[in-house]
Amino acid sequence: MPWLALITGNGLHAVITALLGLSMINVADSLLILAIAAAGSAVLGALAARRNPAARVPATRSFAWLNLWTAVTFVSFFLGLVVYSAVVVFTLGASFAPLAVTAWSARQARRGHAPTRPGRAQWVAVCLLAALGAALVAALAGSDSRGMVALLVAAALGVIDGAAAGGVAIVSRGLGAAGVGVWQVMAHRYYATLVVAAAALIVLVPGGLLAAPSLPLGVSIAAAFASLVVPFFLIQYAIQQLAPVLVTGALALIPAIALFVEMAAGRAVSWPAVLLGLLIVPASLAIFTTRQQPA
Repeated sequence: MPWLALITGNGLHAVITALLGLSMINVADSLLILAIAAAGSAVLGALAARRNPAARVPATRSFAWLNLWTAVTFVSFFLGLVVYSAVVVFTLGASFAPLAVTAWSARQARRGHAPTRPGRAQWVAVCLLAALGAALVAALAGSDSRGMVALLVAAALGVIDGAAAGGVAIVSRGLGAAGVGVWQVMAHRYYATLVVAAAALIVLVPGGLLAAPSLPLGVSIAAAFASLVVPFFLIQYAIQQLAPVLVTGALALIPAIALFVEMAAGRAVSWPAVLLGLLIVPASLAIFTTRQQPA
């Protein structure tokens, strides 16, 4: 069941978000969608959590880290989506998240905080995935009219998104192991995201630094729930029960889905890019065959 939730959530998130990217949304649209999704998740989570008052709530430190990583991953992702395309940000985020988790696991083992450490096979698998992701982004360089500077900015935001996604997976797994329910996490996870997105809208749009949202409010609400609230409830359920490196490895499905959504919508993509997009999936599956070694 956790795997089904993870695959379904990733697929829904990839399809809807790729379509949003093709619609050429602006920065304010992204921030509004984020704010709506964060508020909706917090309200729904709080209402559901009230029905189970005996459930444990997150520890303050874990709650703070989860808010930080969530805000960083969402803001960097949606800004990257505006700057270039969903495939670029998805690809680097999904490719570098397993590397971030593996590096964190190795650090924990060196400090004596974990009984196992990543083996050589895991390091090879995550580095190969990161290299394939970077190669795919390079192959996509000429497929968009927004130029090399926009591509590099989106690529940097994608790497940041991936590192933060690794942080989300690590903290969420710890909360799940501690018995914290999914609704409790959803109720408390998005405060920082809501504050950042809402503050940016309130300050930057009236000040003329950002153009006003171009999407109708109803479309923004639907996009928030279809691309974030529903998928991330499913994903949150999964990542609280599965190993972080496996969860982040499964993220490689997202760029492949997004790439083919954009191709179906008429975007011209080179054959090397298609081939690399296909190779990312088995490269991510290789992570599932690796084993931890005693620290």
